[in-house]
Amino acid sequence: MRVLKRIFIGLLAAAMLLGIALYLPLPDRPNEAKREDPPVAAISIMYRDAELVLLAGCMRIAQNDEGLPFARFTVDEVLAGHAEEGEVLSIPMSAEPGKQYLLYLKKDAESGAYMPVSESTVTVEDGMAYLEGRSCTLESIRDDMERQKRILTVPVQKFFYNELPSLIEACDEIVVAKVLSVSEPTATVCRSGRKGESIVNTLEQVFMRVRIENGLYGSFRSGDKLSVVLEPYYVRPVINATDLSVKTVEAPPESLPQVGRTYIFFLLRSDDVKSDIYFTVNPYEGYVLLIGNTVRRPYYNSAMGEINDLRVFAERLREIMKTPEE
Repeated sequence: MRVLKRIFIGLLAAAMLLGIALYLPLPDRPNEAKREDPPVAAISIMYRDAELVLLAGCMRIAQNDEGLPFARFTVDEVLAGHAEEGEVLSIPMSAEPGKQYLLYLKKDAESGAYMPVSESTVTVEDGMAYLEGRSCTLESIRDDMERQKRILTVPVQKFFYNELPSLIEACDEIVVAKVLSVSEPTATVCRSGRKGESIVNTLEQVFMRVRIENGLYGSFRSGDKLSVVLEPYYVRPVINATDLSVKTVEAPPESLPQVGRTYIFFLLRSDDVKSDIYFTVNPYEGYVLLIGNTVRRPYYNSAMGEINDLRVFAERLREIMKTPEE
């Protein structure tokens, strides 16, 4: 009986130890990536620095004439920026054929070719993204991208121009456009600074949708539609480009562009090249009302001088844009 009792007690103790072990957390596997619910911070930073974000499969790898590795990728999905699914890209980086990667790319200033924004690579497998021993879901990365898209990257500083050549040189686009919609000044989370280098603030912005009637300078053509952001004059001071003093106007703009009316817009491209948003060059010279061909400029728009006709303005624009060789 004593032997049976000892056996029973031993079995009972073993069963209790087994039950406790089942509820204890397993130790981390040394080769298993640590999973994070939000995206890895480095991945979030890569998005801000990138001009193009792709899901792409590595087809093959090779070396260039200098012996440096490059990989050929097929674009599976465009997450941000402009590319075509199925497009083949050669990227200077190491990769493994047959694997899928999340590529954060920017254009090289000299060659114009795409290159990674970071030496670190992000691999993707079964809906998970892996970077340097950490992982997160691809869905969390998509959510983070949408969050960052809602943060408006605004120009670091807006300048006032006394002369027309200076105003034109400052602009990325000059268009004649009809206003389709205008919002009221709206509190918007903004990042002022190229690629997120400065702090985030909440600033009032006016959002417009316009249709191009005539692309005077830049890449837009008649019929194109674009989103334009106007920062009201009271949000941030405008600096006079001539002497760097703060520009003050006795009677600042009291009304926003009106739906159905046509204006000459002087526009800046967003510093975030993934964005299709444009900004007026400043609150005072960003737009001029057109009635037919008649230019109705406010008195404080000194850059337009005595120009009161669209045809005269277009001629002056062509003269200013001529190169010395012409």
